[in-house]
Amino acid sequence: MKKPTLILLFALLCFQGQAQRVILLDSCVVWAKANYPLIKQDPLFNEVSALNVRAINEAWLPKLTMNLQGVYQTEVVQFNLPGMTTHFPHDSYNSSLAIEQTIFDGGIAKKQREIEASNLSIEKQKNEVELYKVIDRINQLYTSILLGRENLNMLAIFKDNLVNRRKNILPAVENGLSLSSSLDEIDVELLKLDQNLIETTQNLQALYRGLSILTGKTIQEGDEFTLVALGGPSKTKVSRPELILLEQQETLLDSRYSLATKMALPKITLNVAGNYGRPGPNFINQELRAFGSAGINVRWNISTMYGLSREKSRYEINKDLIQIQRDAFLLNTTLASINYEKQMDAMNELIQKDAQIIEKRGAISKVYSTQLDNGKITVSQYLFQLNEEMTAKLNQKIHEIKRMNAQSMYNTTMGLPY
Repeated sequence: MKKPTLILLFALLCFQGQAQRVILLDSCVVWAKANYPLIKQDPLFNEVSALNVRAINEAWLPKLTMNLQGVYQTEVVQFNLPGMTTHFPHDSYNSSLAIEQTIFDGGIAKKQREIEASNLSIEKQKNEVELYKVIDRINQLYTSILLGRENLNMLAIFKDNLVNRRKNILPAVENGLSLSSSLDEIDVELLKLDQNLIETTQNLQALYRGLSILTGKTIQEGDEFTLVALGGPSKTKVSRPELILLEQQETLLDSRYSLATKMALPKITLNVAGNYGRPGPNFINQELRAFGSAGINVRWNISTMYGLSREKSRYEINKDLIQIQRDAFLLNTTLASINYEKQMDAMNELIQKDAQIIEKRGAISKVYSTQLDNGKITVSQYLFQLNEEMTAKLNQKIHEIKRMNAQSMYNTTMGLPY
């Protein structure tokens, strides 16, 4: 009973070892974003912003001020009245503890918090813009791997055909029915194929390594890469992180201009102070004693209103600059999307022609194979035709991959989700 169990367990382990992992394009994009170093900045941005907001909120906390003062005067006031002579001491002392509480700040603290929130969003969105550039690099690597693998596959098929053809010709050469140069031609072609296989394999290893570094995942030769049909172009609104960044910059401009207007409003504070010393408000009494005061203070820096017109002009100019940047970005995006649409249309037409070419090349190769067996054509002629058939099949795969890449780049340009 144990032996069949062990055999079954071994078979399961072998199956698991041979199972291929499917590497999808959208998975690579997600992995690359999560692995990109800039993503680690977001928690730090949050911490800095929290500290700044805390500092803004502290403006509304009561302000405590302690003052200690001792003064000696060489001359003091004296009163010489009939029947009374008053001499004031030359030294005076005063200690005080004052509390100032803001009652109305014109909305400055609120606007400062809004500005800080906008700054935080902008810093994070700048990272999103940089991360978005990674998608192009992933597209290039993924497409290059697909192309390299198809080339490697076609080379392997071509080699198998030549090996089989060599086996068929060998008896004829050994029996003197065919020239030995026929084998030499095939051997030379096999050597060239081996060179191409080595070069293509090395290039693929470099691509696997590059994709591994970007995604943070170990990409291996045994992994499966899929040619995904992404569909045709979708007429939709551009949704790029660059546009979101421009919108956030506009929001920041609005908040800063609003803050400038708030700065021109009066500020109201409540003041309470406790004192101990001499003399007090009643300077006749020179004894050390406690006394206090309370009041409301209104401060209005009217001169800040002078610059409001200047701030408004600056605000409007900056808004216009942002709009110009948006228009230029949308123009370039539209041109790029049109280019990718045309590429997709061209690839679709080429793929239709590829199917016809492959069918005819396959039929011709069968005829050439029969003619070679009957000695009506040379090995060189057969190899040329076989290479043409393999090239036609490879071109079809290349055009399919290029169509997928064009659609992927179109989606990236338009900001469409994967």
